[in-house]
Amino acid sequence: MSADFLAGVMRRPPLDFLSPRRWPHARLALYAALFFILVWPVLMLVVGSFRSAAPGFDGAWTLAAWSGTFDSPGTGRAMGNSLVLSLVSTLAATLIAAGLAFLSERTDLPLRRGVTPCLMLMFATPALFYALGYAMLGNAYTGSANKLLQTLFGAGAAWFDVETWTGLITVMVLKKASVIYLFLIGPFRALDPSHNDASLVSGVGQLGTFFRIDLPALTPAITGAILLGVVAGLQAFDMVLILGWPQDIDVVATRIMSFINGAAPPDYARASVLSIALLAVVALLCILQSRLLGRRSFVTVAGKSGGRRRIRLGRARWPLAALVALYLLLAAILPTGSVVFSSFQPFPGLYEGYSLQHYRNILALPRVVDAIQTTFAVALLSGFAAMALAVSVALLARALPPRRAALLRFVSLIPLAMPGVVTALAVSWAVVSVPGLKQLYGTFWLVTLALVVVVTPFAIQVANAAVAQLSPELQEAARIAGASPFRAAIDVVLRLIAPSFLAGWFMAAIIVSGNLEVPLLLRAPGLNPISSVVYSLYSSGDFSAASALLVILLLAKAAIWGIAWAGYRAWVAVRSQRRRRLLGALAGGSGAPPSRPAAASA
Repeated sequence: MSADFLAGVMRRPPLDFLSPRRWPHARLALYAALFFILVWPVLMLVVGSFRSAAPGFDGAWTLAAWSGTFDSPGTGRAMGNSLVLSLVSTLAATLIAAGLAFLSERTDLPLRRGVTPCLMLMFATPALFYALGYAMLGNAYTGSANKLLQTLFGAGAAWFDVETWTGLITVMVLKKASVIYLFLIGPFRALDPSHNDASLVSGVGQLGTFFRIDLPALTPAITGAILLGVVAGLQAFDMVLILGWPQDIDVVATRIMSFINGAAPPDYARASVLSIALLAVVALLCILQSRLLGRRSFVTVAGKSGGRRRIRLGRARWPLAALVALYLLLAAILPTGSVVFSSFQPFPGLYEGYSLQHYRNILALPRVVDAIQTTFAVALLSGFAAMALAVSVALLARALPPRRAALLRFVSLIPLAMPGVVTALAVSWAVVSVPGLKQLYGTFWLVTLALVVVVTPFAIQVANAAVAQLSPELQEAARIAGASPFRAAIDVVLRLIAPSFLAGWFMAAIIVSGNLEVPLLLRAPGLNPISSVVYSLYSSGDFSAASALLVILLLAKAAIWGIAWAGYRAWVAVRSQRRRRLLGALAGGSGAPPSRPAAASA
């Protein structure tokens, strides 16, 4: 192998198979796909706000929507409700999440090992499932918790009603705390215990050390988590639709939906105007969050110590453990148990005659079988497409100059500022504006495309984390060994990120399967995923049937996860066995691993 060849390989940038000089047609196709999927819908959403007709129809250019949308009293009330709901729930959820992260990562709390798995389960639970679980648990008339308390302490008025402002905020706090917790657990885990030791040696107590040392170091992460929670609160739809409807609680997302589904004819122009306003506010928050997180640093001056030392809680261990157990009971166990329990009831509020009749009735309905097939097809296809797009963006960003890479990442995160309702409206405007694509409106493919846009920001985060772990030396070694750029990409890069790709695919499919906004806006007759059928059953008062369908969906997800995990473990076992056989063959063909030298054994 010549020295010139080695020198040429070493001069190549990392991941050179995606460098600007290679694969020009593939790169142009990726840029075109990103523009059409992420940028074009936003541009057409702006154009639609100046049109007097629905997408795909001839209309006049007008400013009527801009002048009339914000004058409506309902619009002002919806914007105020969104702001209050977002701020209150975010502040409360951040306090709970920060406390849980501190207790699970920095103390000797007895239940600390179970906190993260429970909150990961809550994060993966769709908001629709979570809201319906609490609606069946805390309804003032038929809620199972109210009925149990009335039975134990005597009949009377309902103890609580979850379908109120207080109930809605409480449920949002419990759900949002899981998202913020997963955002904060890494920074809490990265705290250097040597700083705490120095503070304690100086005579500062543990509480003072936390406020003087840990809290300033965590300020960027906590601020970013607050902004993330505010963004999620402004996009709230499912929970408000389920829990806020009895009290006529209207927010921006439900207001946009009412402009389209609640008006005759649908007022797409005013819906576009309100969507642009929400998009602008959320985009500003996302930019602020990005700048704060970009300056976050947990680099220590003295270096890491040998291991993490946990703070001893002393007598407070078990009282704090009881509070954590109470939170996990309220946030994870009760809503899930409520849905499962309701699926066996003959009717909400009737506590006898439990059976599997609802499951038999649900599975006998043709539309339910079609909904299950549609949901899994849409979830698997959109999850795969989003992860493939995200991996392509992450790999290409590493081969581009810093400014172009930053622009590429910014474009890929545009959907983060778009709630599901806004995404559905923007994609519909984008598709019908392109000649030849109008036939996609109301089809399976349009719903899939919109869900790809919705889940792309999550897929981008997974892909960036996977690609960031790849060392450039791996590809350089493959190139030195004589592999072509394409062969190095397949054998090194794609093979190493395959586990992260599969995990991201599965999580994206879970998020997609519980999405309600996109199917409600873009579905056509006969195209109903499980989320739409569940909402339809719940709206018609068939709570037990809706619960049975949700349980079926959860069992199907658990089965898929179990099969995937078993397949992964089998694959790891096969690879380990193959490696042992190869070592045995290299040792002399005896089939046994090569023996270690005596000195090494000693």
